[in-house]
Amino acid sequence: MIGPPAEEAEKRGRPRFTKVQLYNDPSGLLSFWYAADWHLEVESKPLPCVRLTPDLSDPDTHMAIALSELGAPLLPEERAAVLEGVQEGLKQLEECEVQSLSEITVEGSWGVEWRCSFRCGEGRYVRRGRLFFRGPYQYAVVYQGSSQERFSYWRGMFGWTMLTITPGAFDARRWLEAQNASGRS
Repeated sequence: MIGPPAEEAEKRGRPRFTKVQLYNDPSGLLSFWYAADWHLEVESKPLPCVRLTPDLSDPDTHMAIALSELGAPLLPEERAAVLEGVQEGLKQLEECEVQSLSEITVEGSWGVEWRCSFRCGEGRYVRRGRLFFRGPYQYAVVYQGSSQERFSYWRGMFGWTMLTITPGAFDARRWLEAQNASGRS
């Protein structure tokens, strides 16, 4: 088990980063930082699909990052169809309540972001998702909690991890050189 069981962890207060780790996809399509004590599963067929689980006693609380190849960059006139597809997909979730759904720009790339809750079995899950497009690739990022409480508990760490997701590989040497050149080291 990684981390304390769900009930015990919540009694201790908010989770905290004690150490972070860099994930660089071997194909150079994706990088991000995450808590080093989270469980990381990677499938790379044909493109990366990553699942991060902070607490293995609660596998329904997790973050997933998946890439899809579109064959060509998304055109501006195709954006409405993507937005409509996300709306239709959310309607497929049982008793889905959409709290927010908006178009976003991530590092110059257009995307869609949403937050919703839905019924799954006996539970009510909370999910935040983001689709964004870079070149011929679609990046799908979702994090969810198996309950409102679990979502709220992990939201800060999941959100930080989501903000570090970058299309392409992270080159630490180049980053450090840029920091030194700008006087920010």
